Amino acid sequence: MTDNNNNNNGTVASNSNNQVNNLELLDFRAVSSEREMTDNNNNKNNGTVASNSNNQEENFELLDSVYSAAADGDIDKFQQHGRVLDQILTPNGNTILHIHITARRRQSRSRISQNMNFVRKILGKCPELLRKANKKGETLLHMAARHGHADVAEYLLQECKKPYQNDQELAIKATRQMLQMINEAKDTALHEAVRYNHLDVVKVLTVEDRELPYDANNAGETPLFLAAERGYVEVLKEILSTCISPVDHGPNSRTALHATVLRNDKGTTTLLLNDKRILKSEQDQEGWTPLHLAALLGYIVILKKLLNKDRSAAYKADNEGKTALHVAAGLGRVDIMQELISKCPGCCELVDNRGWNVLHFASTIKNRRAVGLILQNPLLGNLAHEKDKKGNTPFLHAASMRFIINHPKVDVQVFNNDNHNARDMVGPLSFSSWNSKLDCILWFIWTIWRVNRNGRLIMSKDDHKEGKENRGDPVSSNSNSNDDGVGKNGLVAATLIATVTFAAGFTVPGGFVADEGPDQGAAILTKNRAFQAFVILNTMAMILSTLAVIEHLSLRPPAHNIEIRRQKDFRILLIGYAMQAMIGAFLAGTCAVLNNNKILAIGACVLPVAMCKFIAIMSFRKPDLRYLRNTGDKL
Repeated sequence: MTDNNNNNNGTVASNSNNQVNNLELLDFRAVSSEREMTDNNNNKNNGTVASNSNNQEENFELLDSVYSAAADGDIDKFQQHGRVLDQILTPNGNTILHIHITARRRQSRSRISQNMNFVRKILGKCPELLRKANKKGETLLHMAARHGHADVAEYLLQECKKPYQNDQELAIKATRQMLQMINEAKDTALHEAVRYNHLDVVKVLTVEDRELPYDANNAGETPLFLAAERGYVEVLKEILSTCISPVDHGPNSRTALHATVLRNDKGTTTLLLNDKRILKSEQDQEGWTPLHLAALLGYIVILKKLLNKDRSAAYKADNEGKTALHVAAGLGRVDIMQELISKCPGCCELVDNRGWNVLHFASTIKNRRAVGLILQNPLLGNLAHEKDKKGNTPFLHAASMRFIINHPKVDVQVFNNDNHNARDMVGPLSFSSWNSKLDCILWFIWTIWRVNRNGRLIMSKDDHKEGKENRGDPVSSNSNSNDDGVGKNGLVAATLIATVTFAAGFTVPGGFVADEGPDQGAAILTKNRAFQAFVILNTMAMILSTLAVIEHLSLRPPAHNIEIRRQKDFRILLIGYAMQAMIGAFLAGTCAVLNNNKILAIGACVLPVAMCKFIAIMSFRKPDLRYLRNTGDKL
């Protein structure tokens, strides 16, 4: 109700009395109407403003009782106020029918006819409620669809046609307008029905207008996509069988088929594949088809279904140029690779934006089964020799990953665009860059045995010019002098370790058997497990340190700076292992001689390990920035 601004005091008093008498009618309106609040703020008559304030307070007190009347379908409380029923609103703008339809789920089945009678009578008194939306843009049809009231949804659609019974075209147009009404999230009533898996409501809505396409909401979801993503098979069947042109778009430009593949839902995937209106190899924002997703997740059954319907998907690349075969090879999914290669052998020749073929991807993850599947196929022999944009063949790429591809088809002497071969691809070694330190040693030995030294960089002019960088590896004169110092220190350390372990091998813990007999001269603790570990670790330390010394004293001159650094890092690796083996031998020998005192033996082992751990933690601790500021050092 909008109050009139009267200058006559008698009129104001009369209006105030009328407001009190009609208090029950105006309860929700006083709560939610912003227009009435604006009128009260602009009203110059103090008596009228005070009256409206009192009415609002009293209306709040009646809120619960009126709300309950609408929820229970008590028509008696609204019989006399049919003309203004559309003005009775909650704070969120819900009408009495919004409240009733929302609360109707709580009612027993015996009262369904009574509740429908309430909807009929209220709409009969106030037809304006049929299309009235709340503050979120939700109509009565939205509410009926959300809560699964198919009878209400059907009646609401019939009410839309009632004014146009003599004009079928206008009736269809009115119904379509109702079905297309959206809330603030751009959801139609069908979105709501599908989201909550109300099949009966879906049937009512889709049958009413079979040609309506139903666009996506703010989240990019169409009703068909929602049904596919959530696995509502019956709802999906109903939409596909009823709608003439269903739209299956989803977020990120994905389709309903993307959604079913992600769920590994074979049933709904089959439904979509059997429908000719559904595109089988549509790409999303990243360029991924459903086949990409099946290859990524390893869903072999779905992948076979996709290939049987549309093999062209195997030749579609994403934004980075990767096909489904590249994805499978990069993850080592051999069964997926085998299926793609057997059905679409031509896709094996495709490369991504870096020039990588399927063999490059397989070597990246060091999967021998995946690499073997490609190399053993006679149709794919040429892939072993193809280079990427940097000139690296799959073999050189595997070399950079410290992975050995040993096959007759592979050219192990190949060079890339920088004139680097497999030996050079290893680059500077670091302990953290290897998955297994043993791989480093095996790779070094294998390259020495199979790959020739790189002679192309020996005569590089940059190696003989001061202040310039070598094509293969920039090394300054200062770094060379530093390398000489490190090499000498490494030689000393390796020699000391070899000397100590050699001596320990003949002065074993526990001594030797001195008594005459078959065991004279043998170690006393031969059968002790800790002593056996001592012997093994001491031998390993001796061998590794000796190899480091031999490598350092090798008479073979290095070809170029890369080989110099590679040899130096390999020696450091050997010395590091030798030191670890020596420490392990010391701890094992200590445990062997303290066999009778377990507590002391455990303490003697735990204390050095704890000290080494503490030193390592302190070494990698972040520097105190205050000292850097005081000294003027730059971070």
